[in-house]
This record gives sequence, C-alpha cells and structure tokens, in this order.
Amino acid sequence: MQAIFDAMMRKESYATTGTPELVGVWTDPEFDATQPAFYYARVIEIPTPRWTAYEAIRFNIKMAGDEPMTTTERAYASPI
Repeated sequence: MQAIFDAMMRKESYATTGTPELVGVWTDPEFDATQPAFYYARVIEIPTPRWTAYEAIRFNIKMAGDEPMTTTERAYASPI
C-alpha cells in the first residue's frame, strides 16, 4: 500500500481493470534524430452503455430514437 502512495507522490499513475491486454508496437518511418519530436499514445474504449441505456432498463421505457445508448471513452498518455 505504501508503494502506491509513494508512486502518487512521484506523480506516477497506474490503473487496471483486470479486462484483456492489447499490445502493439509502432515505429515512426519518418523519424529524424536531428529534429525535435514528441510522441503520445491515444486509446479508445469499446462502446459501453450510456446512462440512458441504464435508465431505459431501470424504468422499462423506450428512449427517443435519436438518444445515444452507448458512449466511448478516450484517454491519452503524457507526451514523451
């Protein structure tokens, strides 16, 4: 437990949901070591139920046809 708080004090972050791991490798074909550059990772979650879907099920109602029933979360890494 102390290691988690130590990492937070160092401003490191960790997360897990316990969900399968996807690993990929990317290389920049135009990389030029003489030029400044930075990279960051973006991830997009698979669509998950939106609050409207939960409410429709909870109250046994049908939402309007144009009401979104799913949402897709996005995240990105700090530039390096």
